[in-house]
Amino acid sequence: MSELTLDPHALESFLPHRGSNLLADSVTLSADRTSATSRTCVRTGDPRGRDIFSRRDGSGRACWGEPFLAELMALTGVPLLHDELSKNGQVAVFSMISKIAYHFLPGLDDEVIGYAKIVRQRSGFSQYSTRAECGGRTVLEAEVMSGAATFAEIMSAPVRPFSSTPGTPVDAGLFAWKSPSVRFVDRVVEQDAAAGRVVCAYTYPTDHPFVPGHFPGSPLMMGVTQWSAAADATWVARRLFGFTGPVVSQCRILRESGAEILDVRDLVLTLDGETPLISHTKRLAFREPVRPGDGILIEANVRPYQP
Repeated sequence: MSELTLDPHALESFLPHRGSNLLADSVTLSADRTSATSRTCVRTGDPRGRDIFSRRDGSGRACWGEPFLAELMALTGVPLLHDELSKNGQVAVFSMISKIAYHFLPGLDDEVIGYAKIVRQRSGFSQYSTRAECGGRTVLEAEVMSGAATFAEIMSAPVRPFSSTPGTPVDAGLFAWKSPSVRFVDRVVEQDAAAGRVVCAYTYPTDHPFVPGHFPGSPLMMGVTQWSAAADATWVARRLFGFTGPVVSQCRILRESGAEILDVRDLVLTLDGETPLISHTKRLAFREPVRPGDGILIEANVRPYQP
């Protein structure tokens, strides 16, 4: 095989489970199909609507949202698996992201170069080492593990809405630095200041703008948006409990039944002016998919962060 560069049109066939949120402008696969490099720059008025992945930094500048930059790195590596997965009628599904470290957030219109390298493959799982650069500086480092599933398996997951809608609505003013579509908490259900514990609720809307682009025909809530929900609940807890500096949380996302959807270890929020920034997360372990219409509970146990 020779080196192969995929433009957005070619990526559609290599990533059939991605639509409008197909992020990269190009992905180049190495001749041995063990490493890949992506290039991405989102201009104002992007025709693919990728500006939805932005947030504002402490100065008010439009920049990449942390979870979506990690998604971009994960999707840099997934095309490497296309030939093997397509033979079995499968697509890649992420099972874990770990050792995540951000150094700064690039502007949305800066060119981000992503690197992904397969470091291990065993028992149907592939592990990648990923890194993002902008202007010659490292932006993000993370390890990603993916498994595989068929669309039939994905479609078999039922929709499980809340049986009721308890709790107090979250003050939207807490999230003035990002648009409502990328805020993933709706209500505060429980809070315990002494324990630093909060439980928030969120219903993934059936008309959310991500729905058409993430497993079209069998839509799922993006795993990185579940991570974002954990960060949002951590930010809510920080404000409710009067913490004034960086915080670290241990989080779980649960169904109303108590079944675990996501386990999050050591999610660190630092501050960029008056806005939060995910600087580190030790591990995200994905357990179950979330469908449009599902209700989820986000439990965050928060304490001050000591580097």
